[in-house]
Amino acid sequence: KTYKEPASLMVVIDFFLCYRVPIMLKLYTFAISGYIFLGSGLGDDITTKHNGSLFAPKWLRVNYLQALALLDAAIWGCLELALVCYVAWQRGPSLGRRSPGVPGASWLLEHLFNLGMSAAGFLWVF
Repeated sequence: KTYKEPASLMVVIDFFLCYRVPIMLKLYTFAISGYIFLGSGLGDDITTKHNGSLFAPKWLRVNYLQALALLDAAIWGCLELALVCYVAWQRGPSLGRRSPGVPGASWLLEHLFNLGMSAAGFLWVF
């Protein structure tokens, strides 16, 4: 056996890391629904009218897009950081000798690059 079995809180972290893409797709669906609602005119005049069209946002829709971009970059950055730390705890990346099932240096560099891009995106939008 080349890895540690997760226990207690690590099981929850393992669950979120394994299903991070479907969870994020669900959050994107909710975000699109909120974006559409902001221009629907179904709520208060202040919150759902005069926010522009779908492809020409104004007022709250622009603020909503910026907040979502920040949140998206922060969530992906946290997920990548958690993934790197979790794999380092569970298996330990092998930077030299290659064992079966153990992530190598290329895996580590790929996820550190993803973490850096998420941080850069967050700073760029902020």
